[in-house]
Formats: sequence, C-alpha cells, structure tokens
Amino acid sequence: MKFLIRLFLLTGLFICVQQNTNAQDIFTKFHERIIAQKPKSEQLISNPKLKKNKWVGKVLNESTVDYSSVSDSNPSIPFDTIPKKRLSERKRELFSDSIKIINNNSDITNLFIQDSIPKKKKKKKSEELNFKSDSTITQQEFNNDKTSGSQKDTMPVLPQVIYMDSAYEFLSENKFIEAITYYDKVIGNFPATEEYKFAFLWRAKARSGLEDFAGALHDLDIFISMDNCGSNWCSESYYQRGLVNFNLQNFQNSITDFSKVLNDTAYSNFKYCYFYRAFCMGESEKYIQAVQDYTKFLNLDKFKSVSSAEALYYRGFYKVKLNDNRGAISDYDMAIEMYSGAYESSKEKNQTYFQKLIDTYITRGLAYAEIKKWDDAIINYNTVIKMKPDYATAFHLKGLAEIGKGDLDAGCLDLSRAGELGSIDAYDDIKLHCK
Repeated sequence: MKFLIRLFLLTGLFICVQQNTNAQDIFTKFHERIIAQKPKSEQLISNPKLKKNKWVGKVLNESTVDYSSVSDSNPSIPFDTIPKKRLSERKRELFSDSIKIINNNSDITNLFIQDSIPKKKKKKKSEELNFKSDSTITQQEFNNDKTSGSQKDTMPVLPQVIYMDSAYEFLSENKFIEAITYYDKVIGNFPATEEYKFAFLWRAKARSGLEDFAGALHDLDIFISMDNCGSNWCSESYYQRGLVNFNLQNFQNSITDFSKVLNDTAYSNFKYCYFYRAFCMGESEKYIQAVQDYTKFLNLDKFKSVSSAEALYYRGFYKVKLNDNRGAISDYDMAIEMYSGAYESSKEKNQTYFQKLIDTYITRGLAYAEIKKWDDAIINYNTVIKMKPDYATAFHLKGLAEIGKGDLDAGCLDLSRAGELGSIDAYDDIKLHCK
C-alpha cells in the first residue's frame, strides 16, 4: 500500500515537472526576436494639394489632378512598409499556445520574469533588447532555433517579447488593428522594459497605416523623448515623424524632422528625406529650396525609379512659380518620358501612371502658355483630349490658348464644349471673351 502511494505521488510530480518543461520549451522557441525592418524605400499615402499657378487656379476646380507624391498601387514610388514574412501554421500555433500560457498561468509567467536572466547576464548592454532586422536571420538559423531552443546559451523569451513578436507579424501583414492590440498589452503591462519604449515606435507605424496620424504623432513624440537618440532607431523615428507631420500638413515640423535625418548619410531612406522636404519647402513657398532639394534627390536616385519622374514633375511645378518656365518644360519633358515608359510596361496599364501623364501634359501646356507659345500649349491639350475625351479642363485651357493665339471662334467653341462637360468657370470666360 505504501508502495502504491509513493508511486502515485512520484507520478503526479513527474507530470507537473513535465508541464513546466513543455511551457519553458514553448517560450524558448520564440527567441527569434524580430520586431521590424527599416523600410527599404519610403512613403505613406498622402494627397496634399499644391497651390496652383494663376492658370490652374482659374480653371482646375473640377480637375482630378491631386499632385500626390505617392501611390499605393505604384511600388516604384517610395512607400513605407515592413517586408512581409508569412508564418507557417505551426509557428502560428506556437504563438497561440504561448499567449494562452501568459494569460492563464500567472505562476509560470512570474517564474520566467524572475528567473529568465542568469545573474552573470543581468548587466546587459543598452542595445541588447533592440529588435533585429528580419533580413539578418536566415531560414536555417530559424530552423536551428526551433530544434535546439533550450540548449542554446540564451535567455528564454519574456512574455512582453512574445507580444512584440506577435504584433510584428500582424504589422508585417498590414493587420494594423491586431498589431495595435498587442502593442497596447506591452505598454499597459511592462513599463520598465525596453519593449515598452519600442512599442510606441511601432504602434505609431500601425496607427499611420490606419491613417490615425494624430495618434501616431503622439506615440512618436513619446518614443523620441524616451529614446533621446540612444538607439539605432533614432533616424527611423524622426523619419516616421516627418512623414506623419507631412500627412498632417505640418510642413514646418516635417522639414525639421527630415533635416535631422539628413545628418545620417547611412540611413536607408536618406535620399527620400530630400524628396519629402522639397515638397514641404514648396508648400511653405520656399521655392528655391524646393528646387534644390529635388535636384539632390535626383542626383541620388539617378533617374532610375518612378520617384524620379515625381521629382521632375514637382521640380518643374516649382520652377513655374519662379517664372522659370523653360526650365519647367525641360523637366516635364523628362517626366512624361518616364511616366510613359512606366505606363506601357505596367501590368494592366496602371491608371496612376495614366493620370500622372495627363497631369504632366496639362502643366506643360500651362508652362508653354505662360511664355505665349500657344501652338505648343494647344498640342499638349489636344494630347490630353485624345487620352480623356470628356476632360472639361483640357477643353477649357485649349479654348483660352486659342483665344490667346487670336483664333476667337475656335477658342469660344472649345470653351462652350468645356461648359457642356461641366466646367462652370468656362461660362465666365465666355462672357469675358466671346461677345
């Protein structure tokens, strides 16, 4: 009888030990602490309006020209994202199991919080808990980590790190709401950790993905004040805040943030700081600085991407503001060539490039009109009419150019056509010129 009682007790003890061992193995398998990769190229989606020159302001009320600097459907134009990394079903199961352990077993959680860091490792470097780039971990290293986990001389992964890893996976798949949920857990429960600080940085990115730019700005302000450029993510944080201010049209603040990043020539998005700062300069009516910044971007991009076409388009636009119409026409020529190539080579004829072509033909026509080269202006407007026959703005501008040339009858007929297509302002010009 005593033997049976002892056997029962030993069996129960073995089961408890085995359960704790299994739980620790699950935590150890999550030692791959990836939180985010610096974006390879830059941009958040935005549609701020440029101030039009005197011709555009008069006739483009119904125009689809939005002068946006980026497009979600155009991968060549810079945009911010975290490279996507698909999870295996098994890895998702491990995430789920680990989070259940964290939420349901406070004893195990406390055990890992208290005992996970060996005494000899408590004095760690300040950057030890920073999150490594996805690109630095190979598939083989990940497989080795899954099979040898607990045998490595590394500390088991802490609960807040599992939350951060989970948030990263959602963020990498643009599941912003789910990512924010896990960042909230870190911020709400682990205030004395490095993960707490970095949760603000990456929650800001998730909020930007939801176009909650005010919330993103709040988070970035907190991260920057806590980090004080003490980590490798200093430039990234100012760059992200510059983009957020850009979207909020806080152009002066955006200029300040991008200027700080330009002190770090090794930063991956260095050249795009010139791209964005140039636009902010232009919106602040600092046209010369805008032209200079676009030139610096073009020298770095070397006219190899559609972003260069964007830079040429904007540089031409601001040259017109400086009455440098011939210089603007030269920029528009190159932009049209690049947009045409992008449009022809794109899958299913990308409509973003198509609209950009229309915009550039219109603005090149305006530049020709400014220097009274009426025939050249009319050629550009006719090109747009062939591309988009119901475009009232093109008929309106063509009518004004024909009147400027001295062909009153043709001009008034085109103004009438613009009115038929919906241009209310066309009738004001008919009253003025077509008596």
